[in-house]
Amino acid sequence: MSARRKPAPASADIDQTPPDLTRYPVREYVASMSHELAIMAHEDGDGLLAKALEVASELARRPA
Repeated sequence: MSARRKPAPASADIDQTPPDLTRYPVREYVASMSHELAIMAHEDGDGLLAKALEVASELARRPA
């Protein structure tokens, strides 16, 4: 038995307005995610990648 997929919406049904990025704390997300990835890289023994990700985390925490 094959799985049935819901058809893609017609182009008229797609919302064409861009998302309100002020509602999404991008810098907070990047800081948090890069910190978590740095921990993973460090645990995997990749110190250079861990350091680069920590730098990204620190940069994301700075004011824009």
